[in-house]
Amino acid sequence: MHAILLLRRFAAVALAAFVTSCTAPVPTMDSSNARIDRVDKEFDIAPDITRIAIDNPWGEINVRGRDERDVGIHAVIQRMPPTFPKVEFRTRRERDTLHIDVVVAGATANADPSAAPVRADLAVYVPGDLALALSTRNGLISAKRRGGEVEARSDSGAIDASSLGRLDLESRSGQIRAIAIGKRWPGASEIVTETGRIVLLVPTFGDIALEARTGGKLSTGFGLSVHPLPNGGNEAHARYGAGTSQLRARSTNGEIVLEQLVLLGDDKTLPEDDD
Repeated sequence: MHAILLLRRFAAVALAAFVTSCTAPVPTMDSSNARIDRVDKEFDIAPDITRIAIDNPWGEINVRGRDERDVGIHAVIQRMPPTFPKVEFRTRRERDTLHIDVVVAGATANADPSAAPVRADLAVYVPGDLALALSTRNGLISAKRRGGEVEARSDSGAIDASSLGRLDLESRSGQIRAIAIGKRWPGASEIVTETGRIVLLVPTFGDIALEARTGGKLSTGFGLSVHPLPNGGNEAHARYGAGTSQLRARSTNGEIVLEQLVLLGDDKTLPEDDD
């Protein structure tokens, strides 16, 4: 395994943009009288489970690695007046997937975010080799330096993900920052927004077929040609190595920024991110 160094110029620009995106306030009710609970949960992982799916419509999901063969969750929960509803973590198994859902008594996940009765932010600790399927409504999703594939969905929240495996990331209006660490993976990696900005780091050292298309601005930092489209958008295509792993970035009219990963030496561990 190679360690990877993000380009200095890109790191400064992209990190600043991503921090701005992540620090945008999530609309909630006045929390001055909220009841704040800190909850710790542990969930066993059966030997034949290969995927963890977490649905939290009420806030953020921040994933961290762990060595133990279980899922640990530390949640900070704000329960809003006047009802201070109960919050539960419900689990179910579906074939090779363990589902963990954050459920609020008497509330629906598609309720008006400005009237949300709860804010629940999760730190999730899970072995790095397991695949992830993560979903929120308007909260941040962060899952970095993963070995298994990462799927993430957020309507307006930002997504920050990096993996050796396949990436399947979608946010309607939030920014997506994606780092494809691996040289190759099965299936197609898809990074999709409608109006959100996409920042994608491309492993040009791998067997990659790259496609990027947007109705808005598209820029690259490593000499890749950008072609204008008749509708005013832009696209870029490239093939590296055998070109067997698909890497696609698509946005209706959001900006796409493509940058290159640079290899430095040998290492057995996943690279540290720059933030």
